[in-house]
Amino acid sequence: MNGSTVTAPVGTYTVIASFNGCESSTSTEITIAVIPDNTPPVFDQSAPADIEVSCNNIPPMDILTATDNCGPVSVVPDEEIINGDCQGNYLIVRTWTVTDGVNPPVELTQLITVVDNQGPQLNSTVDAVLNVTCDEIPQPIEPSFIDNCSGVLSVTFNETQSDVINNQYSITRTWVAKDNCGNDSEIIEQVINVEVSAETIGTENREICNAAEFDTINLSLVLPNGTPSGGTWINVNNAGGLNGVIFSAFNNGNKVPVGDYTFSYVFDDGTDCPSQIDVIVNVNDDCLPLDCETVFVHNAFTPNGDGVNEHFQIDNINQECHLPNRVEIYNRWGVLVYEADNYDNNTKKFVGISEGRVTVDKNAELPTGTYFYIIQYNDGNGKVISESKYLYLTR
Repeated sequence: MNGSTVTAPVGTYTVIASFNGCESSTSTEITIAVIPDNTPPVFDQSAPADIEVSCNNIPPMDILTATDNCGPVSVVPDEEIINGDCQGNYLIVRTWTVTDGVNPPVELTQLITVVDNQGPQLNSTVDAVLNVTCDEIPQPIEPSFIDNCSGVLSVTFNETQSDVINNQYSITRTWVAKDNCGNDSEIIEQVINVEVSAETIGTENREICNAAEFDTINLSLVLPNGTPSGGTWINVNNAGGLNGVIFSAFNNGNKVPVGDYTFSYVFDDGTDCPSQIDVIVNVNDDCLPLDCETVFVHNAFTPNGDGVNEHFQIDNINQECHLPNRVEIYNRWGVLVYEADNYDNNTKKFVGISEGRVTVDKNAELPTGTYFYIIQYNDGNGKVISESKYLYLTR
């Protein structure tokens, strides 16, 4: 048979062996049974467990072995990749197959789920803080990013600037990179502290004295002639009395505390650096508005020419905080004999003389008696007070 191996079919075989001696011979009969191979190979190890890993943590393929009852066998490994929704997400299917050539193949399988859950990483240097003058502000850089799985898709840049205060402001620049699987990098931030090299070109010291509670100062009117428009006002001390460019120490009924308040006007004068004008407003005790005092009605008067108690006196009704006001006086028959807006006990006052109606002669002295008054005024907080009582006139 030339040394070749032949597999006999399943069955029983009889073999007769003859032996010849010098002067004799003998023979023997041997029965050989060829039985079927019904036992497949068996793996020596279990299948590796299914796992989930990132793209840079994929383990190498395990080496598995198997044993067969009829002789040595070889294990054939294989690997298939099933793509996911992006470059960094996919599935690895690993199989190990063994066969003895007779029985069906035996197979083990491992599933490796690969996920991209990490954003890009900075691959260059970005100075976190820079201190410069306004004519040394650098152009934005373009940082370099790398990604471990799916590659860098885009880099978003953003820049904001703070207000100029005390000739300084800051620029904040940020960069965020995104990979092809939608993961963002950490926010890379750079703060540039800028010193305005242009000197303050003017300072206005202004004492405002509120003779009336609603006196105001228009800050734009105290800027030097020729100052460019379109600038920005900065309320350096956060004074409560500023509304746009109008400052009031009364501030809608609330007094601004005594002190110096700086309002900075920042504008572009055509150079590389902004210019700034500081308007300093001084509020002192003498300039603050008076408290709103209580209105008090004197309900009797004697207009007899003796110079004492000659008119209907209403204390404090003429204060700015009580304006506008209105006074009406009726006789006992309900006829209006006097009326006035913004009664002030001086230029507008009731002295017992009728202002005239169809039933009452104008400029006629009204007789002694009881009258009825109605007054309306502001309480100093925006609420209208209405008061009506009796008034006694005696001559």
